[in-house]
Amino acid sequence: MEKVLFTDVGEGLHEAEILQWFVDVGDTVERDEALVELQTDKVAIEVTAPKKGIIMQRIGDIGQRIIVGDTLVEVDTGEASSTVVEESQQVAAPEQAIESVATTEKKATLDEKGPKRIKAAPSVRKLARELGIDIQTVQASAAHGRITKEDIRNATSGSSAEVSQADPTKEAAKVSVHRVAPIMGEKRREKISGVRKQMYQNIAYSLANIPHTTAMYDMQVDELNRVRKDLKAFTEQPLTYLPFFIKIITYVLQENPIFNASIDEEKEEIIYHENVNIGIAMATKQGLVVPVIHNVETLSLEEIATQLQDLTERGRNNKLSLHELKGATFTISSTGMRGGVYATPVMTAPQVAILGLHAMVEKPVILPDRTIGIGTVMGSSLSFDHRIIDGEAVGYFMEAFKNYVENPKRLLLKA
Repeated sequence: MEKVLFTDVGEGLHEAEILQWFVDVGDTVERDEALVELQTDKVAIEVTAPKKGIIMQRIGDIGQRIIVGDTLVEVDTGEASSTVVEESQQVAAPEQAIESVATTEKKATLDEKGPKRIKAAPSVRKLARELGIDIQTVQASAAHGRITKEDIRNATSGSSAEVSQADPTKEAAKVSVHRVAPIMGEKRREKISGVRKQMYQNIAYSLANIPHTTAMYDMQVDELNRVRKDLKAFTEQPLTYLPFFIKIITYVLQENPIFNASIDEEKEEIIYHENVNIGIAMATKQGLVVPVIHNVETLSLEEIATQLQDLTERGRNNKLSLHELKGATFTISSTGMRGGVYATPVMTAPQVAILGLHAMVEKPVILPDRTIGIGTVMGSSLSFDHRIIDGEAVGYFMEAFKNYVENPKRLLLKA
């Protein structure tokens, strides 16, 4: 008997929520077949079978919180148990367990010619019921014959107006749902979990424990835009403004190391970081995530753009690894065209500052010949920990940032 536990995945993540089960009691699974999907506060994790065997016990319901060390499933591999079982736990011998599974399968099957066993998560089965699809007829595309939501949707688009024969009890349940729908529209509650819970906790902690102060600056980006357009001819990598800002901030942080630091609250010490690791705040369907570009001081502008595009795509699809979500020494929050001209971004402890970059708008500006003209102006907001950073340091930081943005050719002197 093999116990599959929720193990420590690092980065201080000691809890997870059960998102979906891929197996039921009595299922035969292959080695490395997915058993359950868990959502930690940062990433989604699939737990796989260590060996081939039969699922004897499945512990935990969808939405349930578990902690490191909890047992998720017990798999009969035909070998002796490799873990110690407390006396209070009733674990059947392999022969008894197999008999129990056989009994369960017998009850679930009407006769030898009954429906085949379907590997599909509860959410997938629910979608099939809602769309009126007989899941027995759906072709599986995932590993080990598992049916996905995409398979259900494909079956819907490829089916005719015929309605498959459904289980009468399921059909009745479906009808009753439509019958009792509230006249004023559906009300719902959504549990704060996963990535959104991490954001919920981080923001609450930061605002409660860090004295935020925000400095706001305007800067012209017309010259930066000209340089950006000129460089597009020399690279196949899309060059947005953000890679330039990341590169500029790297130089500014090296010139002002107090901003590339963190606080050890317990020892009351400032930790100055040798490397510059820039976190990029990113909105996703799951909530706010902050993937990190590590050692930015060693990267070219083109390399920054490449990593940024990769992290953005995988971040939106919830495919980031833990390593890519940790280690930031400074964070940039770019609201782009959808943001206002200023904001008060919230720091992530133990970092000591965060820079918000906002919408670019055309405004009257004073031109070099002292005449009035129209320029493209971007607002920026630097929130900082006033316990260790004073206003003078902020002035030096923001003036340096503004100077690089408005005179981007200065970057050539740093290359």
